[in-house]
Amino acid sequence: MDARLSRYSYLVSLLPSKIVRDLGLDFRVRRRTISSYTPVERDGRPTGLLVGGGEARTREAFARLTGGEREYAAWRRFYGRTGRLAGRVFPTLTEPLPTREELRRRVDDEEAWRMVFEEPLGVAVEEHFADDLVRGVVLTDALIGTFADAHDASLKQNRCFLYHVIGGGTGAWDVPVGGMGALTDALADAARSAGAVLATGHEAVRIDTDGRGAEVVHRTADGEGVTAARHVLVNASPQALAALTGDTRRPPPRAPSSR
Repeated sequence: MDARLSRYSYLVSLLPSKIVRDLGLDFRVRRRTISSYTPVERDGRPTGLLVGGGEARTREAFARLTGGEREYAAWRRFYGRTGRLAGRVFPTLTEPLPTREELRRRVDDEEAWRMVFEEPLGVAVEEHFADDLVRGVVLTDALIGTFADAHDASLKQNRCFLYHVIGGGTGAWDVPVGGMGALTDALADAARSAGAVLATGHEAVRIDTDGRGAEVVHRTADGEGVTAARHVLVNASPQALAALTGDTRRPPPRAPSSR
């Protein structure tokens, strides 16, 4: 199969079409048909919950798992609301950052605003769903990678959930044709056409700066080299940047989130 995968193989959701057009990225995506399958044992028999494969198939999976229509109806209401939220929030990714009140007016749905922006997401999940497995499937998009509790007062689980459900203005996650490497190649081609030089296998080990310019010390299989630059963009954590620049000061504490 002609596909080039990377160690960071993934789906595409949060890449706005405006950026794709502006950069002239040449790649295609396909809509995935299955979102998830969660196996479980109920009453001594193996079963599970399939989400995807068409509305009829998903409804049947919910009914088989829960013994009725209630949970699927709740699922439709819940994700109908997040779908409308996606259409209003996703365009802000390429616009000037709105104020809290501006975004609230744009969302124009007090129930959606409450469950995503005001209260821990666990409250809304428990209000909507009775089945514990269904609750867990919904919360996957909120808790994955956050190590948070569904009722965490910081709402970092809500932020994670929001990223997962607003993609493309619909919440859909698409698969790059040819693997994530196809998107990487498209980005690399766009960068080269704009004059960039891409160098791999160069480990940045130190950044020296006098405030006006910088030198990046990098290590390769052939030894060390130095590259001078007016600006250095670092895609790394504050701790990793501090190690590169030799900054021994503790990074400032994060400001408390305003609710």
